[in-house]
Amino acid sequence: MRKTSKLLALGCFALACLNLSPLSAEKAALELGAPFRDHAILQREMPLPVWGWAEPGTLLTVEFAGQRKETVTGSDGKWMLKLDPLKTNAEPAAMTITSKDGASATLSNILVGEVWMASGQSNMQWLARVSNASILVDQLKEASEKAGRKVPIREFKVTNYYAHLHPIEHAEGEWNQDYGEFSAIALAFAHKVYGEIGVPIGILNCSFSQTAIEAWTPRAGYKDSKMDYNKEIEAQLRKTDPSTPDHKEAWEAFYAEIMDAVKTNQKIADEGENNFVDLPTNERPGNMRNNRDATWLFNARLNPVIPYALRGAIWNQGYANSNGGLNYYPNLHALVRGWRILWDNPELPVYFHQFYSPGNEVDKGPNHPDIGSTAEMRLGTWLARDIPNTGMASQIDNQGAIHYRSKVVPGQRLALHALKNQYGKDVVADGPMFKGYTVKGNELIVEFDHAEGGLVVAESGSNYLDRKDPDATGFADPRIIENGDEQVTLFYLAGEDRVWHPAKVRIEGDKAVVTSSAVKNPKGVAYGTGGIGFQPNLYNKALLPTTPFIYYDQELVTSETWPDAPIKIAGVEIDPDSVGLSYRYRKFPILSTQFRDNAVLQANKPVTIWGAAVPQYIPHAEGEKVIHFSFNGIEKSIPVVEGMRNWKVTLPPMKPSMEPKTLKAALTIDGEVVHERVIENVVVGDIWYVYGLGDQKIAKMEAPVNGPIRIMPRKAKGVKSDWVREYSVATSTTPKNRFASYWSEPTGPGFAANLAKAIHAKTGNPVGIIHMDEDNLEIKHLMDAYALADAPSLRAEYEEIAAITPGTPFYKKNAERYINAWKSYWGDYIPEMIATKSVPDGVPWGSFPGFAGKVETDATQYYNCIVASFKHTQLKGIVFTTEASMVAQANGAHFGEQLSALANGWKRHFKVENDTPFIYTIPSKSLAPKITKPSGIRGASAAFEVTAWPEQDDKGSYPSGEKPALDGLVEAVIQAAY
Repeated sequence: MRKTSKLLALGCFALACLNLSPLSAEKAALELGAPFRDHAILQREMPLPVWGWAEPGTLLTVEFAGQRKETVTGSDGKWMLKLDPLKTNAEPAAMTITSKDGASATLSNILVGEVWMASGQSNMQWLARVSNASILVDQLKEASEKAGRKVPIREFKVTNYYAHLHPIEHAEGEWNQDYGEFSAIALAFAHKVYGEIGVPIGILNCSFSQTAIEAWTPRAGYKDSKMDYNKEIEAQLRKTDPSTPDHKEAWEAFYAEIMDAVKTNQKIADEGENNFVDLPTNERPGNMRNNRDATWLFNARLNPVIPYALRGAIWNQGYANSNGGLNYYPNLHALVRGWRILWDNPELPVYFHQFYSPGNEVDKGPNHPDIGSTAEMRLGTWLARDIPNTGMASQIDNQGAIHYRSKVVPGQRLALHALKNQYGKDVVADGPMFKGYTVKGNELIVEFDHAEGGLVVAESGSNYLDRKDPDATGFADPRIIENGDEQVTLFYLAGEDRVWHPAKVRIEGDKAVVTSSAVKNPKGVAYGTGGIGFQPNLYNKALLPTTPFIYYDQELVTSETWPDAPIKIAGVEIDPDSVGLSYRYRKFPILSTQFRDNAVLQANKPVTIWGAAVPQYIPHAEGEKVIHFSFNGIEKSIPVVEGMRNWKVTLPPMKPSMEPKTLKAALTIDGEVVHERVIENVVVGDIWYVYGLGDQKIAKMEAPVNGPIRIMPRKAKGVKSDWVREYSVATSTTPKNRFASYWSEPTGPGFAANLAKAIHAKTGNPVGIIHMDEDNLEIKHLMDAYALADAPSLRAEYEEIAAITPGTPFYKKNAERYINAWKSYWGDYIPEMIATKSVPDGVPWGSFPGFAGKVETDATQYYNCIVASFKHTQLKGIVFTTEASMVAQANGAHFGEQLSALANGWKRHFKVENDTPFIYTIPSKSLAPKITKPSGIRGASAAFEVTAWPEQDDKGSYPSGEKPALDGLVEAVIQAAY
């Protein structure tokens, strides 16, 4: 069966066509830059750019605060001028912009104070009203009511664009005065600064969820970088710049790869196979993985506010980069460098957060030393303090879910840097940071920077919002623990053997004396690299937490320099499957869905066992790869060769037997086993595929199975997908994920259980039922593309799906359309975006051509999940139960042709012989007045008429024989097949 493009699954948007229209025809006579709107706060004490657009050659005048400035628009219609530095003003004022041709705009309620830009992903975007910053919201509302005017803290956002491939300037924006709708972290920052300096504070909120740091970095940050990581990204950006030779070379190769894949797939289809090659639609050249790739969010969400005058910027982000480790260091360099270049301010202050401690457990257990990707992302953040005019605010003592509630303290800690460095306040902005260590006997003595006045022990959990302490502040701010040295369990020591042991600490002023009875001659020390959260922690007198660190033999420890993978912790056994290639291949679907413990294989017929030969979503590791198979005395070694996507072994016919057998399949790379599945308690009997009639209850996955009746129901929550799930009903292919289908014994009534019992009673042999179900489907949802072609009423659906299905006449044509759409994208759409610095079609999220193109039908999408992965399955028979939604259209007039096409498609898919019965229910004319009967089902089939739609019992099942609609169905199946 064909495998459709995963383009849409990656969050990209398909361009069915490119609607290009000149910007000048749609724009008003006088357009202002996005931040220039009512209620704006302007930056004081520095030249103030004001800009916009009008007809080329137009004289523009800007009047504000007693100043009157003039300029003339350029040939592109853009104008910009600079007001002289302004003084603080908390009284509402108006700015007037007029053009010589009579157009004008007046901005009202303008204040002058301090402006900061806030950027990042969802934790920076997170609203104040749904975090503990709601306490600040209430305080600000109360203060505003008492003063008779709102506290002058305001927030700006671009409102109509989110992400685009190239920088735009034309955008809409809005200044908001509703504190609850502000970024929680930005509000906490602004509230703290306002409380200290008492001037209006404006926030430019340029943040959005599920975005990596690369998405907010302008190309200027990567260009001419000396760092290899940044050079690699700049190389990708050149491929999406139509003016570069890199672009032409990359995309011509891409087009050729598509047509080569089309030819290969056509050859496979002509040979009658279905092991199709994916088109390279998910490997587009450049920063085109999706519309959150490098620079995209910057281009649409941040670039329109440049060069709005501001004092500095704050940054909170991390989750989307938590697998990137030390790459966060060059990323921060590129981010800050790019912002500074585009704001033309090489000393622009930028303050960033270090990642917090994920996890909801309030009383977390020991956090062992860690040099994994998240720990190294924190390390990269700490190292990036080498960028001049930056500062890091730690969140290591903050914990919670992905969107942690405690946003106030993180925002306040960023504000400390601004208060100290921009506003001259006498505050401490940094927590203790590792400086060095000395060893005296069995004692390792750590010295710290930023620990003046001595270290203290404190914890932040008792002040957390959800704690029931009546004295809790709700901010998760630290509380000192007097004489709390013994409560700190975050230190570890290592000796010559490089094994890390828990250690005790004794505070001596600004030093920490660390000892462990297990380490007589310490060589290394670690602190908090596995996260800290609400555990007792070391702080300085300003109650700022100690930054995690790990050193050995006086050198910083990283995953690249440390010889042991993983790091060895005393008393902690290492699961070999949690590291190295075994971990990389942990989700490898070496066996398809039904090959699990307690499986039933079909008796008296050749049986095919199959699975993946290549991992999904990740490339194979280097080396010689071999699949090793064994079952019932049969052993095979199958080399994995170039272009091979799956493997299969066909077993000779076996007699029915309850004797348990073991199936093994393993992948080796250069002789090392990287993934192995051992399937126990396999028996041989009759296996049926049953669709419909509700969820069959079965025993838990870990329950022992001893009986002859075994059922594999659907466990996946979502069973609708625009691409084929080749080896699993569930999205995940992790063997024991909780949504995986598995074999077990029935624990309640239901059609599947009743059918299996009746078959066993008839034959005395083991019985396996694959039982899949979903409510309110149409027949087209359960058909593949080839089956759609056989149903005249579904011709339109077929032509859409066929465009992405190898072996159909529409497939090559669609590939050609796809290539032409890209050529139009690069030849027309993107050049217009670059030339006008606007979005040609006005879409909020940047889009690009998709191979799925005009595919809008949801036909085949349930087949892709609950039928597709059972291909090759040798069956005794198939039962299909019709539901009301399948005959609702045209009162069943198309039922006959559609069900015939489905039945033949399933028989073809399962590779069953024509004598394998397809047994189906058909509604009577009282249920579907225009019902037609299937007449084209190849081979054995049988119909069972129902005069009423089955009803579920109070347990959600459809017990056969207990409801009139199903009376006799089990008997009809037995009669047809046995």
